Amino acid sequence: MEKKRLVPKFALLMLSIFLFASCKKDTTGDENAKFKNKNREWVTGNWKQKDLVIAVDVKIAGQKIKAGTSMIALAPLIGQALGSPEIAAAITCTADNIYSFNADGTYKITGCTDLILPVAGNSGTWDLTIYDAVVELISASGDKDPHWINSISSNELNLSLTVEFPGLGAAPLGLILEKQP
Repeated sequence: MEKKRLVPKFALLMLSIFLFASCKKDTTGDENAKFKNKNREWVTGNWKQKDLVIAVDVKIAGQKIKAGTSMIALAPLIGQALGSPEIAAAITCTADNIYSFNADGTYKITGCTDLILPVAGNSGTWDLTIYDAVVELISASGDKDPHWINSISSNELNLSLTVEFPGLGAAPLGLILEKQP
């Protein structure tokens, strides 16, 4: 009977020793840097705004608008529904924005940022955070503006934005960028 009690205790002791004594692979700083640099390569470069889309189904002025619909195309309807042609102009103004993410960690946005990126502004620094799933823009004044990467490929980057529309509220949008040669 005493042997039956010793077997589970012995097994538990052996399991504990095995778990605590098992080795883990050491990674060098060079390996970690290699992966981080590879991820940065995807974002680094010049990007032209391809579209600005609604991320979820919404109703505007009684009309149901499907997720993925272009905000650029909807700008006149939004301006009319809110009685604010300025909002329509602020949306369409972004259509030709160019986003430059430089290898030295700086960024520059040529075009309109007042509505869609008011915190980031037109220049500052950038980095990838949260397992390289977030592009964090840091304005020239030091304000952080993080944006989840919805998808990325060698020629397209889709960033998540939350844009505050006066009279409408916050809207989740997708900023679709196309890589330039």
